[in-house]
Amino acid sequence: MHRRGLCERIIKLDRNIRFVGVVNGRGEVVEGGFQQGVQPLLNGTDEQQMYIQSLSNMTELKQYNDRLGRVRYSITEHEKVTLLTFPLNDGILCLSTSAKTDPIKIRDKVMRTIRSKPRTALKSNKQEK
Repeated sequence: MHRRGLCERIIKLDRNIRFVGVVNGRGEVVEGGFQQGVQPLLNGTDEQQMYIQSLSNMTELKQYNDRLGRVRYSITEHEKVTLLTFPLNDGILCLSTSAKTDPIKIRDKVMRTIRSKPRTALKSNKQEK
């Protein structure tokens, strides 16, 4: 299950994040979108194929979890963009960043965000009897 608002929190981490999306097990983006003012580099069909490929890659890497440990992320650098993929319980989290960005800094910020609890209304400290 993905957490509501995860993509919204991640896209705010850095202006060089072009796209953030939660992709389900069928390769469909179920949450997320592009940074304001950013135009996609791929058409809709190619973009969909890229998500399916990213999902397939993550599934393949998970085959080795028992021997290598759990997959934490995958980074693919292209000339124009860097793609980061993180496994989620019910799919993957895909990010696209500008090529000039340090992917390790983005990775660290994203991993902290994935592990953190969403900021919601604080519960009362008072205990009911």
